[in-house]
Amino acid sequence: MSALSARARLLLWDYDRGTLAYDLLCIALFLVLTLTPAGMWGDPMVRP
Repeated sequence: MSALSARARLLLWDYDRGTLAYDLLCIALFLVLTLTPAGMWGDPMVRP
């Protein structure tokens, strides 16, 4: 096990693939990317 704190592990994405923590981080990242309105990303091609 790594000697990093939980905050450092989250910031550095220091989880093994297939673990519950890794899966939850992937789901959270996916939700942020898909549920954030397109206008907030600063894309000039998106009309308000």
